[in-house]
Amino acid sequence: MKSTFFLLISALALYFQSFAQNRIGTGGSKELYTQYCAQCHGQNGEGGQGSSLIDDVWKWGGSDDEIAKVIREGLPELGMVPWKGVLSEEQIRSLIIFMREQKYLAETTDLLKKFMPKDGIFTTQYHKFKLEKVLELDDILWSIAFLPEESMLLTQRNGVLWKVKNGVKRQIKGTPEVLAVGQGGLLEVAPHPGYKSNGWIYLSYSEDAGAKVSGKTASMTAVVRGRIKNNKWVDQEDIFKVPPKFHTTKGGHYGSRFVFKDGYLFFGIGDRQEGDPAQDITVPHGKIHRIHDDGRVPRDNPFFSTVGAYKSIWTYGNRNPQGLDMHPLTGDIWETEHGPRGGDEINLIRPSINYGWPVITYGMNYDGTPWTDKTRMEGMEQPVYYWLPSIATAGIDFYEGDAFPGWKYNLLATGMSAEEVQRIVIQDKKVVHVETILKKQGRVRDVATGPDGLIYVALNTRSPNSGALHRLVPVSDK
Repeated sequence: MKSTFFLLISALALYFQSFAQNRIGTGGSKELYTQYCAQCHGQNGEGGQGSSLIDDVWKWGGSDDEIAKVIREGLPELGMVPWKGVLSEEQIRSLIIFMREQKYLAETTDLLKKFMPKDGIFTTQYHKFKLEKVLELDDILWSIAFLPEESMLLTQRNGVLWKVKNGVKRQIKGTPEVLAVGQGGLLEVAPHPGYKSNGWIYLSYSEDAGAKVSGKTASMTAVVRGRIKNNKWVDQEDIFKVPPKFHTTKGGHYGSRFVFKDGYLFFGIGDRQEGDPAQDITVPHGKIHRIHDDGRVPRDNPFFSTVGAYKSIWTYGNRNPQGLDMHPLTGDIWETEHGPRGGDEINLIRPSINYGWPVITYGMNYDGTPWTDKTRMEGMEQPVYYWLPSIATAGIDFYEGDAFPGWKYNLLATGMSAEEVQRIVIQDKKVVHVETILKKQGRVRDVATGPDGLIYVALNTRSPNSGALHRLVPVSDK
């Protein structure tokens, strides 16, 4: 009788255990996570703008108490907001339980099945392709650029510049020291349009100029140019440096990306997570800037003669410009802007325009509270297109190759938390069609058309950071 009783108890235990496991990852804790965490850490904790929550790698401690402390107090220098006062202790505890559940689900459930290619081949509206790995890096791959001599340059966010030829990568020594913290580090790389004759290569990075705010190290986006000789960075010249009084301890929204046009260099700097400075034309934060390619400020910039204005400003009200490219036929400059929670934007960049941040936005606070109820206002530009929810947009590129003729001159836009590449058709300065062509292969930081007509993408993972360069190779229906 006793053995029968214990068998019954064991069977019931297994039944209720199975029932409970079928319920994990659902209910109120999932709603809390979706509302407060998914924007940065991915819908299932797999990582996005923030780190993965399901890989058991915890930089600031993996105990329940240590995780609760990070949620409660945040990590402002790394771009994570504090949730104390928004979430109760009970809600924080339920989020920790949910994270543990998601780790279990990730180990037992194939979350990516529906996004996987068939027999290694991805199928889109016009083309089929395979994804081919070119090389791997041991940190975040931030930017891709091609040189005329059948080689390419890659920036690794922790400060390494690589030159790659025939599949062999060599580190370029002597590049600027970067402050690799939060979203900062070595960012954009691009050759001058006249590289064949002048050899100039441009870099942007987060600079520590010695500034301190309340005893903490402050930084800001900087731009330099130099040349590469015998795998060494030489002849460096400062192109754009911000005075230390404008530097900030915030660890995000450095912006960057370059466009060269008619002897000018265009680039963006984000609001550095401070919001209001984006509307202030006396500071460089939250702006698209235009300078001569040697660093001089053009006298015909829109605010050059305005007393007190930062003279390199071309546009303002930009939250965090993460993509910038020029249309190869029209010469128009387009920008993708990383929004808050929701509200990533595509903007057509024109001089003196106010793009509205933080006064108007289609997004909200990361904590789920409204940023503002205003999505439009007189004197402020509407985005040409915006994403809800956010894809965590990053680098963009107008496709100019011949390997994918159905995509000629379409805009390729990357998404980090969404882990995707979108093909965007622009006609008469309007977005008329959007198609996702790559999904769930990694956090996509940059995209570039190679001289071979293939499409190269920077795919990254977090916790620990790693990057890889891949290319899209067309597959014939035959």
